[in-house]
Amino acid sequence: MPLLPVEPHRFRLYKALLVERFTAGAGKVLEIGCGLRWYESHCRGAEYVGLDMDSTLRPNVLAHAESLPFHDSCFDVIIMLDVLEHVADAEAALRECVRVLKSGGKLVITTPNTLGFGIYDSYADRTHLHHFSWSSLERMLRENGLRVEKRIPLHLHIFWPLRLLSSPKLIKLQQSICVVARR
Repeated sequence: MPLLPVEPHRFRLYKALLVERFTAGAGKVLEIGCGLRWYESHCRGAEYVGLDMDSTLRPNVLAHAESLPFHDSCFDVIIMLDVLEHVADAEAALRECVRVLKSGGKLVITTPNTLGFGIYDSYADRTHLHHFSWSSLERMLRENGLRVEKRIPLHLHIFWPLRLLSSPKLIKLQQSICVVARR
């Protein structure tokens, strides 16, 4: 029997909680791929800048992730929530994140997990130009000068027994990945 995906509103809530956790009072926060700026209100006590390449949305800044129009070392936190898989040159986007991130700053990334139970969703979405597993994403972050601090599995299905949720093997199979890395 296939697993049911977590409802979109629940996943949005999970991401909002992540944003609150890692941006509260953080100074200056950049959200790459901000869309309609759903998470701006969750950056409490921080200066929020939303960037998107779609002018029909509500970005503060209109630009591509591969060429950020900011000075070096100007953000304390950068969030990319289900964005990196859509970026044409993911390596260039990460290099730009490192460039504009302050020393000690955090990069919070969520992306579908190619090894997860939701793999069919990720590959079915033709806008996904890249597909990441925990190891491939972490390797790319390290190669671009970032240190992975936290791995947070997303899309935990509530009907699984609690003892299974802490299994390292099961964590690798979660539908979505959240990695917090520091410069």
